[in-house]
Amino acid sequence: MKPAFYPVLLASLPSLSFCEIVVKGGGILLDKNLSKHEETSTGLEASKPDPAGDDLILFDNGDVMHGIFGGIQDGLLWERKDIDRPIKFSIPAIRQVVFKGSSGVIMEKETSFITLVSGDRIPGEIVSLDENSLVIKSSIVGDVTIPREHIKSLSPNPFDGELFYSGPYNSNGWIILDYRKAEKKDETETKDTKPDQPKTGVIEDKEKSSAWIHSGASFYSLDNRALVYPDANMPDIGRLKFKAAWKGRLNLTLALHSDFTRVIPPEKNEEPKAEEAKEAENAVKPKGEGEKKPEVKEEPEELIPAPLRKEKLIDFRENNGFQSIAWIDPSKRTHADMFGTGYTMTLYSSYPNLSRNYFSEAGVARTQRMASVRSNISLSEGGDAEIEIRYNRKESIMILFINGNYAAQWNDLGGFPGDGTGFGIVNNTSNARVRISEVMITSWNGMTDSANSMVHPNRDLVLLENGTDRYSGQIIGIEGGLAHLKSAYMDAKIPVKDLSKIVLKESSSTDLDSDDLSEELTWEQEPVTIVYKPFGKIKLNPISAEDNLLIGNSPFLGKVTVDLSAAAMLRFIEGSPDLSDWFDDL
Repeated sequence: MKPAFYPVLLASLPSLSFCEIVVKGGGILLDKNLSKHEETSTGLEASKPDPAGDDLILFDNGDVMHGIFGGIQDGLLWERKDIDRPIKFSIPAIRQVVFKGSSGVIMEKETSFITLVSGDRIPGEIVSLDENSLVIKSSIVGDVTIPREHIKSLSPNPFDGELFYSGPYNSNGWIILDYRKAEKKDETETKDTKPDQPKTGVIEDKEKSSAWIHSGASFYSLDNRALVYPDANMPDIGRLKFKAAWKGRLNLTLALHSDFTRVIPPEKNEEPKAEEAKEAENAVKPKGEGEKKPEVKEEPEELIPAPLRKEKLIDFRENNGFQSIAWIDPSKRTHADMFGTGYTMTLYSSYPNLSRNYFSEAGVARTQRMASVRSNISLSEGGDAEIEIRYNRKESIMILFINGNYAAQWNDLGGFPGDGTGFGIVNNTSNARVRISEVMITSWNGMTDSANSMVHPNRDLVLLENGTDRYSGQIIGIEGGLAHLKSAYMDAKIPVKDLSKIVLKESSSTDLDSDDLSEELTWEQEPVTIVYKPFGKIKLNPISAEDNLLIGNSPFLGKVTVDLSAAAMLRFIEGSPDLSDWFDDL
């Protein structure tokens, strides 16, 4: 029986005249014409590029194969450099295809997007909007006209200024904080013996079973070691958003604005022994010729404290790849010792708390719990949530939102500690499982309203980019870069470039939960989700795909041709709500 967490890589396949592979049951079954394949564990680097090809296919049973996506024609075509013709796979057996290890092209031309009632996010320029339809110009789907009733919102400036991180499309830059092992001093070692490495006992080899596994665009926890991203570059005023799913009781700690630098207190100087002090006091004083020199009482030397020594996590990093670093001292497990100066926020099923972490002038690690304005939440055992944290370092404020609802707020009168910009996460319950996905760090315009307060059944809502002004009424249309808003108190045309978001009224949008939903708005079969970096997501029933172009149907878009050259992955099966099968994905 296969272990619970068992990613398998088909490392090599021979050159074949006929390559038809059937996937079912507990593994990959090759045609009789094929010789037996070899299986090797992927370990920590499951998405690392392979000589057989830079793309990765993950099957529904957990198996993995490197190669090159060859298109879709009555099945998915898969090419490998060690096979002379494509392999054809049955699409229902595939969970996802990852392009170039998710390290491919990042869309930079378009930062605006629209959100459909289906959850699709389509990047593109908003050309026009009237009472019937919306027209967008997108490098992914081209010029598309979408019925207005299928639109949920328009986001001309979705990141309040700048996007700092979006992922995790790959595991580069992420670090697992491992435990330091006790160093045994070799008594036979002489002074002339040179150590093999300057950091002996600090950087350990990767373990066979990692504390976190990256698969697709998500991280999965296996135990309670920390996963950190020191290069998150969290801005002074910004937002951190991510999706979390868990099985078991929730106990999740987030490291925020951490510098991953800890202070090592100096060793105390030993006081002179009493006998040595008395001997020095009674020492014979020198005499001059014929006379005794007066005794001069020497003033004690002023002791200058030894400088504090600092350790930085990045100094122990070998490269930018996904790695495990022996950083945690088992005898010093405070949040300050683990993450350095910054904040840690712990989320429980019923409440959150926030602590500030720092080091005293003497180098002692300190953790101070902060009082919150409100801290009542209700999360079930085994569930999922969208976590959003808005913060302002200059005003020393931090606000937590869960699933679009206001949850808690903290004001740090002492000011944000340090100047760290890193991020980290710890699953504190070792027998629970946690999945982290859709992590996004952006600017923040200062608006403190919850996302759910931005929805009204009978009014369109307009939010300006300045974070202060918001209007409600009816969006008559958009033309020539101007949005026409009409309300009881104003009739105005506002430049689209000055808008952060337009949320259309619920009454005019298609209700997918309605019992009267038209059959035309239902999927013929399970759709494939095309994921783009940093924020695009489009669902389609694929018809065919070749030369980086995919043709598919959508109840909300009709028949469209989608460019795959900037795609991060294809998801054929979305994650199951039953979290017991998570690790079949790996």
